[in-house]
Amino acid sequence: MNITPDSKAYTILLAGIAALPPLCIDMNLPAIPSIESAFGVAPGRGALTFSLFLLGFSLSPIIGGPLADRYGRKPTLTVSLLAATLAAFACMLDGSFHFLLASRLVQGIAAGVCILIPLAIIRDTLSGAEARSRLSGIMLIVGVAPLLAPVIGGSVLAVSGWRAIYGIQGGLGAVLLFFVATGVSETLPQDRRRPFNMNQLVSGYKSILTDRNFLSLALPIAFGFGCMFSYIAGSPGFLVGKMHLSEQTYSIVFAGTSFGLMLGSMVSRIMSRWEIHPRPIISAGLALMIATAGTILLLIWKGEPSLLVLLPLLLLNMLCFGMMQPNAMSEAVNPWQKMAGTASGAVNSLQMLVGAGASALVTALAGIIDPGLTMGIAMFCSVVLAGVLYWGLRPGSRELRFEQNENSAS
Repeated sequence: MNITPDSKAYTILLAGIAALPPLCIDMNLPAIPSIESAFGVAPGRGALTFSLFLLGFSLSPIIGGPLADRYGRKPTLTVSLLAATLAAFACMLDGSFHFLLASRLVQGIAAGVCILIPLAIIRDTLSGAEARSRLSGIMLIVGVAPLLAPVIGGSVLAVSGWRAIYGIQGGLGAVLLFFVATGVSETLPQDRRRPFNMNQLVSGYKSILTDRNFLSLALPIAFGFGCMFSYIAGSPGFLVGKMHLSEQTYSIVFAGTSFGLMLGSMVSRIMSRWEIHPRPIISAGLALMIATAGTILLLIWKGEPSLLVLLPLLLLNMLCFGMMQPNAMSEAVNPWQKMAGTASGAVNSLQMLVGAGASALVTALAGIIDPGLTMGIAMFCSVVLAGVLYWGLRPGSRELRFEQNENSAS
């Protein structure tokens, strides 16, 4: 069996690999109270299964990217999928709470490598508008993951208990592993592979993380992620705890707002086909994210907002992030042809570190400040920082005009 890079099956497979981590995150959320009850831990401690996953997820791309640049995409992806699958099945075992946390950490580490490989593969095989279009297509499919994950998790929880959720995650990992092992060819030629050593690793990340253009794109993605994870971490306490939605209704509401990510990816893909320059798309996305997050905060500050008013704002906020993310990611990685895996790892590490920090802050403050206000403040501050970093670090208008003229001439 051979799945060719120009086929729809190839795009679907890459999207499935990239969607596995958000599935592992969001499917677990409805199970947190059941996990706390099963292990007899204090309320709030179950969220550590979320935090430990994000910790591993944020750190592993630092090493996973260079490994993919040294040994190739397929071997790195195969090992990572195997580790993620085994860790998911380990979460089902009748062990201690600490064993579950350790398994979630390993699962997060493996998932953090998995999610960066599709971006590196696209960079290996495509460039320019075609690469952005393919990436937007993948993000469109990935957008379905947070939409369906809480509904799947809640349904499984009602029928089979929380351990079955990890069984489904392990099963999905096994299916992806089979297709990667049997149907995917290596995309990184031998002459483009980089030797792996610590000095070169530090030097490579130093070059990437001190590049103004890279930071002007990667940091806004990271703090945009912080806005999204502030909503993910704060919405249960606000929508269920304060607005008294049932768990089933909350799952539907969460899926509905997550639908915005998919719509944003669709918009991004259309704009890529129209060959619109990525920078205006990113600017428009960030501006609308700031406006919607500010409005959400203002409504919560004034009092409990109507769900009918709040939901469209949340959906639009997610849509804007889904629109700007693939453009910013493609532009951030594109100049680093010989270090695409390393650059992809840096982008993913930054966004997950900021996302983990934002969610941890929301969780920590939820018992001190009103949960809705905590969520709104974290969302607004995150996206304002994203805008400040993007417009503050971006290349000057003269450099941008030169780049656009150069692209038009080519």
